[in-house]
Amino acid sequence: MIRTDAVKGRSAVVSVASEARPRRGALHHARRSVLLLLGFYHIRLHTGIMRYAREVDWVLDDTYVRNGLPPVGWQGDGILTLVAHVKDIEALRQYRRLPLVDFSKGWITDATPEEYRASGIGRPRVYYDNERIGRLAAEHFLERAFKHVAYLNCGNYWMEVERMPIFRRTLEAAGCHYHEIPYYQCFPLLARGPLRSHQRAHEWLVKTLRELPKPLGIAASTDDLACRLLRACDDADLSVPEEVAVLGCDDNPTVCDYALVPLSSVDADWERIGYEGARLLDRLMDGKRAPRAPILIPPKGVVTRLSTHVLAVPDVAIARAVRFIWEHYPDAIGTSEVAAAAGLSRRTLERGFHKHLGQSVNHEITQVRVERAKQMLLGTKLKAHEVALQCGFSDVVHLSKAFHRLTGSRPSKFRRQQASATSNTAAPS
Repeated sequence: MIRTDAVKGRSAVVSVASEARPRRGALHHARRSVLLLLGFYHIRLHTGIMRYAREVDWVLDDTYVRNGLPPVGWQGDGILTLVAHVKDIEALRQYRRLPLVDFSKGWITDATPEEYRASGIGRPRVYYDNERIGRLAAEHFLERAFKHVAYLNCGNYWMEVERMPIFRRTLEAAGCHYHEIPYYQCFPLLARGPLRSHQRAHEWLVKTLRELPKPLGIAASTDDLACRLLRACDDADLSVPEEVAVLGCDDNPTVCDYALVPLSSVDADWERIGYEGARLLDRLMDGKRAPRAPILIPPKGVVTRLSTHVLAVPDVAIARAVRFIWEHYPDAIGTSEVAAAAGLSRRTLERGFHKHLGQSVNHEITQVRVERAKQMLLGTKLKAHEVALQCGFSDVVHLSKAFHRLTGSRPSKFRRQQASATSNTAAPS
């Protein structure tokens, strides 16, 4: 390992051996000290960093995240940073040039002054794959048959710039109408008075949501921004998810599980981002060369909660019925129970399903159960009869018949084929 120190205003390379530092792996080795200079706290990012730090016995300093002030007199071996504001860049300037890994592009965005922006170019980076996130978000709405989908553009920052084009292309290629909500245009008003300006921006968003066609799906760059949408929908008297479905990003449990409506979110795999960033920093502290290109971590998928747990149909009562089926498929439900939940007669319910979904109520129930069975067959080691009971089937025979009717395969054969396909296409980590 080598380290760069300031010597009379110049950079000099100092070997670890010259400082008589014990080699790593020795019984009483010197533990590496790493500063977490992160612009905001993210529970999953921290979890990934801590998992790696525990494996290699790092000392972590989390002072900046907790109080916004870097530790006085800190001397360590490397820095993990996530630049979210100019003050984060200023804090970095207090330290000598240490190995550093950044979890963002925040300091090279157009919103950052040029004098700060240049200092971020060329830094080793590990962060999420924005194009894949954009595609995944679009596919989530397409799977729910939305014909009108919007993106809440809250800043025209690098996240939106990288996600929106693929988001739009994926939707329009499937015949869906794309809408951009330019919420960031309200932000210049904030300089005139934060409280009143925020209120005016909120009123603009409420008015815009009322005017857009329904049912409407909306994606936001973060979970916090998606929560603004939920509040605006509430003030606009728009039901979520029947009229407006809202999708966030990051899958922050402290936000998603306790939002006004439990929030669906793209899991950007922040824990792996933290782990891989820490592992890269360890390599840099060992004197290894930094990668030329950022390391992009693909999203894990969409965690579906109530805010998008619906099939997009223009009839709110039918949408409510579909949501009831999705939530209660493990129970002994039929047309009568679904009709009661939707506040409709059996005849009106059946007509609505044939009109908007092109199938019967019982077919939708069976389809949802089979789809859940497929997920459990692939994602668990449960036996087929256990899967049958957890998915609402009375026994494995009924599961097998329904599964074969809808997929052309039996549950056991489906599991074997998918396992074989996965092993054949798996690449080394």
